[in-house]
Amino acid sequence: MNSSSIFFILSFIFVSQVNCNKFWWIESAVNFIKCPLGDCCNDYYIPQNITGLRKELDNNLFGQHIAQDAVISALAAHIAIENPPKALAMSFHGLAGTGKNFVARIITNNFFMKGSLSRHFQVYTGRIEFSLQDQINSYKELLVEKIAESLLKCPKSLFVFDEVDLMIPGLLDVLVPFLDHGPVRVPFKGTKQSVLTNKAIFIFLSNTGSHEIAKALVDLRSQGKSREETRLEDFESLIAVGAFNEKGGLHRSDTISTSLIDHYVPFLPLEKPHIRQCIKAAFRLREIDPSEEHIEEAMSHVTFGDKPYDLYAKNGCKRVDQKVASIVYKITKSNELKSHKEL
Repeated sequence: MNSSSIFFILSFIFVSQVNCNKFWWIESAVNFIKCPLGDCCNDYYIPQNITGLRKELDNNLFGQHIAQDAVISALAAHIAIENPPKALAMSFHGLAGTGKNFVARIITNNFFMKGSLSRHFQVYTGRIEFSLQDQINSYKELLVEKIAESLLKCPKSLFVFDEVDLMIPGLLDVLVPFLDHGPVRVPFKGTKQSVLTNKAIFIFLSNTGSHEIAKALVDLRSQGKSREETRLEDFESLIAVGAFNEKGGLHRSDTISTSLIDHYVPFLPLEKPHIRQCIKAAFRLREIDPSEEHIEEAMSHVTFGDKPYDLYAKNGCKRVDQKVASIVYKITKSNELKSHKEL
């Protein structure tokens, strides 16, 4: 890049940012010169914003005090030191619609400037990418190569494995070297490459252990312990045992037996007050102040479990957004019709 090009870039950024913080444009210019294609492996493109993460979870995550505290504490501790001893591995467990994917998405958006579009973020989905038992060896080779390639480009990469319960048992054993302490030498493009793994983050999302979580919550309630009084230690060992024994990607997995998953995070089944919060949030997203009638209409589509789990929504908030969208459409059409009649 010659001097005239640099001068043009600096001038353009200065003009476009003149009304902003007076030093912001300098940072932008420096980062552009260092990284003209964008999305480089540095603090500018990977801000790992714990403050923003905490704020978003406070405002948008309902009924998951244990998960919120566990996730923020784990991530903050991991990035607090320059060279953590190993990659951070968290496993999220709970029923569908309780917030596992939602939290993973909020983490991604706060840790990467480009969010899920960052080239340092990868997501793998069980039923789509790893479903054929006879292809397990090919899957393992591909997984090792893709993870190694990402870590060689950026040690701060984030990997999310969704629908782990639908993955082939034994597949995730290939991750053990990446989750263990110290750098790892792995086959990559025909050679052995040394890969730094300790700054990476691995998140596993699974429905396994959800029955154990619900049963433990019911038992704790019967003992006089309120939902808000429950703690991580009430569920963590139950989840690990459930994930290890249930069919799926973590069944009899070395990632569990070798104690390389750092945190098993329970997502508790949601109750009526939490579903109402989800409904109100979905209306707010569409800039609608819902009436009680509109909230009850959305609630009427939510199904709850059989005794003793009748307090808990079977699918959490999973279908709430679509139901609210339908109600908002009807409200909008009704208002348009009224306006037309008045004319």
